[in-house]
Amino acid sequence: MEIRAEKYSVVYDPDNAVVHCNGALLLNGAKEYEPILQLLNAAANGQKDNLTINLCDLKFLNSSGINMVTRFIINVFDVEALDIALTIKGQKKVAWQEKLLKNLQRLAPNLNTMLD
Repeated sequence: MEIRAEKYSVVYDPDNAVVHCNGALLLNGAKEYEPILQLLNAAANGQKDNLTINLCDLKFLNSSGINMVTRFIINVFDVEALDIALTIKGQKKVAWQEKLLKNLQRLAPNLNTMLD
């Protein structure tokens, strides 16, 4: 599964249980982020053991995108209560990624975060 546009891509690799996010996600509101949220939910539901969301190559994510990621985390840990190990990877040198991962860790203590 993948979503590609001029400025970004979100690609799910089921064989390696990784969703790669690249480029700049600057969409307008929850409605435009819905296909990406559906891809993330399908990826989580399609895995039995673990799933990694790799944000390392994502340069920008606006507040609507942060809200979408938060909704995904809540869905995985609270609504669906999926029994998978979820990891989100980011980079320390990208300030918003470090801040996002710390906030998500507070929201979902079972979430694994990795900062390169």
